[in-house]
Amino acid sequence: MTFYRYMIDNYYKAEGRKHDLAADMKSDWREFPIRVTSTQPDGHKVIRGYLEFCQACDDCLDVFEECWKEYVQCEKSKSNRNS
Repeated sequence: MTFYRYMIDNYYKAEGRKHDLAADMKSDWREFPIRVTSTQPDGHKVIRGYLEFCQACDDCLDVFEECWKEYVQCEKSKSNRNS
């Protein structure tokens, strides 16, 4: 699963800061790096770099870091169940 899909599935219909990030990602789907996955060696760097390029505020970057950690853990858990 891509980070984009993870965020839309888990937070787009929620409330709060994570929803705000998911909503921003969805509204920017033409430019946002939507195909990035946790298995890509530079996946985190690509998305973080994109957010910084867009001049995301510190709060947004903090939310991204929190969500990225959750996403990676979720993907690891799925991988372990399938092993």
